[in-house]
Amino acid sequence: MKNPLLGVTLLLMTFTSTGIACAQDVILDDVDTSVESEWARISIHFTLPVNYVRHFPQERGQLLQIFFTVAGIDSQNISLREEIRNVSATPVMPATTITYEPPLSLNLQRDPSSISVRFDHPVNYDVRPGEDHRSIVIYLPIVPADTKPADTAKDKPGKKDSPAK
Repeated sequence: MKNPLLGVTLLLMTFTSTGIACAQDVILDDVDTSVESEWARISIHFTLPVNYVRHFPQERGQLLQIFFTVAGIDSQNISLREEIRNVSATPVMPATTITYEPPLSLNLQRDPSSISVRFDHPVNYDVRPGEDHRSIVIYLPIVPADTKPADTAKDKPGKKDSPAK
């Protein structure tokens, strides 16, 4: 290269753009679902190890907020991009949108990262950290579609009411 200043400038730009790329890497890897005997399971996988902090509301809602910290990452390398993953509805699981929301500030202890999980209707759930330290798992109880009261005789005309229990 004839101009050493140009060479140094290009080298500096390469290192700088690599640092920016690291700060913009994705946090959400993928989302998979499975159905167990009593639970539908949504597993949210991350590209880096995460530490589950808390979630809100605790047991039921249409919008669930899950807070976590990313292990071994400092404020200069945290992703500042919103990321979205969608889960299609099934007979036992509602359509779900999962959104990574960057922290409110670069103080990661005070303002941890979070994901919002929006179900298409209110559901009961249980949230737990994944065993691999790179995932968070949401369990949704499976509710049969055709649930009927055990004793329907009192709802029918002409039948005597059931004895009090």
